Amino acid sequence: MSTAPGLSFANVTLLLDVPQLPAIFASNCFHNYRTLSREFRFVINDSEDLVYPFNRINMQDKNTNRMGRPRKYNDSE
Repeated sequence: MSTAPGLSFANVTLLLDVPQLPAIFASNCFHNYRTLSREFRFVINDSEDLVYPFNRINMQDKNTNRMGRPRKYNDSE
């Protein structure tokens, strides 16, 4: 007794995709955890001039711009 070709493709899809669901779920949970921890860090951090909060390479503060140069027209001087 043979089955419809569409049903066999559905079975193959289920066999290949269902075992990956725990990995996809864990990846989404980890991504949400990272996003929430980043948001909490941003709220807790008392930096008033943090324009690009997720840029760890080119940090900036009141006296230094993104490029690492002193800010022009800085009122703190």
